[in-house]
Amino acid sequence: MLLFKKLLCLVFFVTNIISLRAQILGCTDPFATNYNASATKNDGSCLYPITRIATTFKGGMSSSIPESSGLVYTDGKLWTHNDSGNPASFFSIDTANGNTLQTVFVDNYPNTDWEDITADSNYIYISDCGNNSGDRTDLKILKIAKSDIGNAATVHLNAQAIAVSYSDQTVFTSSSTHNFDCESILSIGNSLYLFTKDRGDLQTRVYKVSKTPGTYSISPYTSFNTNGLVCGADYDPIKKEVALVGYFKGHLNSFVWIFNDFKNDSFFTGNKRRIEIGDGTEWQTEGICYRSTGKLFISCESAGKYPNSSLFITNKTEWETPTTHSSIEKITQDESFKCYPNPANKNIHFEYDELINAISVENISGQILFSEMVNAKSYNLQLDKFQYQSGVHFIKISTSNTIYSKPILLLKP
Repeated sequence: MLLFKKLLCLVFFVTNIISLRAQILGCTDPFATNYNASATKNDGSCLYPITRIATTFKGGMSSSIPESSGLVYTDGKLWTHNDSGNPASFFSIDTANGNTLQTVFVDNYPNTDWEDITADSNYIYISDCGNNSGDRTDLKILKIAKSDIGNAATVHLNAQAIAVSYSDQTVFTSSSTHNFDCESILSIGNSLYLFTKDRGDLQTRVYKVSKTPGTYSISPYTSFNTNGLVCGADYDPIKKEVALVGYFKGHLNSFVWIFNDFKNDSFFTGNKRRIEIGDGTEWQTEGICYRSTGKLFISCESAGKYPNSSLFITNKTEWETPTTHSSIEKITQDESFKCYPNPANKNIHFEYDELINAISVENISGQILFSEMVNAKSYNLQLDKFQYQSGVHFIKISTSNTIYSKPILLLKP
């Protein structure tokens, strides 16, 4: 009997080893251009076509909501609020047309710069972490019990405070190019997550903080190059997906980033897809939330022909259309794909005869070190945008039907 048990354990061990060795890393998203039907484990390498979609206008908000700055949908109600310079109140609005249904006043804290709102089963959280000039030292998240709200048209209540400061911020002088504004918050489990709006480098960092009222010094634990200013966030617990909304400088080129199939709360280790929205005019996209899996509400302080706070909705079916997957990845000797200098230690220049949809840099182990949508025939990549070790790497470009790969030697400067 003992021998049988030992043999059984040995078989189990060998089976697991074979299974692990048989794992194929690659893009497992059928909506990606480099989808690998043979891949058994997502490695975060998925590339997507440049996608622009229209959003559906639901309605303009009332005059009491001139600057809708955040959205959350919870318990069948859609909530929003104004940002700085407005009363300390938030509003339940009609999902069909944006009309105000309920107004809730927070009596014990002002609206210094409310920028986003999230919720769990028992509480609503308002992030008073707007920091346009980077000089605030009184950042906080307001925790509001849903049981205190009720159904009256006008409600007054008190909130609890979760005070936060950034351990990596040492300078508090006013600046227009700092990286310590924070206009996005979401709730997962027992934690709240803050996403920065980096005015200096157009990226975002993520901070994690407890939901228990108190005072916390928090540190960033991950970051991502959003190539734009992030203004709102939400989480879909069914799909386990994060959505970020924002715009480029000047409120132009509004976008939604979708992140899914990530590990734990390392949001940027899985699939990363950028969706362009708006009509090319000024769109100050500020709030985003899931209405349900696959449907997203978006609010704008101004949106093209809609000068006041407006409510929009979009459906992921607008962009989740399967690709033909005719893309073939190959190491190319095609002279029309130019990539120089080689070796490189400061920058790499790419050129191709066709439109380049996206680029990526991988190390010899296949780890994605950098990826970005391009939509151009040439691109200059500064190597200080990502971390790498000296050695051989692979540069990949994605065109409409092919993914080209070239080896290149990267050296630390």
